[in-house]
Amino acid sequence: MASRTQRTPSQMIQPELMAAALQILSESGPEGFTIRAIARRAEVAPMAIYNHFDGKDGLLEAIWIEGFTMLRRELEVTSINPNNKLFDTAHAYRRFALTHRSHYTVMFMHRFIGFTPSASAAAVALETFQTLVRLVKSAQSVGIFSDYDTVDAAQMLWSTCHGFVSLEMLDINFAADRDETFIDFVRGVERGIANSHE
Repeated sequence: MASRTQRTPSQMIQPELMAAALQILSESGPEGFTIRAIARRAEVAPMAIYNHFDGKDGLLEAIWIEGFTMLRRELEVTSINPNNKLFDTAHAYRRFALTHRSHYTVMFMHRFIGFTPSASAAAVALETFQTLVRLVKSAQSVGIFSDYDTVDAAQMLWSTCHGFVSLEMLDINFAADRDETFIDFVRGVERGIANSHE
C-alpha cells in the first residue's frame, strides 16, 4: 500500500473509499471488489472500510443508496406533455445506467454474496420506482396506458428499458446505431402497451 505524505482527515475517508470502490467495479468488475483492493486503491488500511462502512456490505449499501438516489433525480424530468415525460424518462434511465455503470452493477446487474440491502436502503429503491409510477399515473390522466393498473404499467416500462440497457452494458447490442435503435424501441413499447387493450 502506498504511504501518504499527510494523514487524510477522517471526514474525507468515506468519499475516497466510495470513489475507490466504484473504480474497482469499473475496472475489475464484481470479482475484483475486495476489501484489500479497495483499501489499496484508496491508500488506506483495510480496517478503514470496517471503521467507516462496517465492512464490504456496508460499502455496497452506500453505493446502492447513492445510486438509487441519483437515479430518482434523473427520472424526475420536467416535460409538460405526459407522453414526452415517459419518453424522456426512458432516456434518463439509459443515460444513468451508461454513465454510472458501477452503481448500476450494484443496483441491478450482480448479486453480491452476503449482501442484502437493509430496510432503509430498500425504501430508497422503492421511492425511485414510485417516481416512475407517478409518471405513468400522469400519462394515464390523459388516456395513455389508461386500461392498465398503474403499477403494472410502470413495471412493464421499467423491465423493457432495463433489458435493453443491460444487454448494451454487456456489449450484446448489434444495432448499427444504438441511440436511434433505443428511440425506436421506446416509441414501439409505448405504442404496443397503449394499443394492446384495444
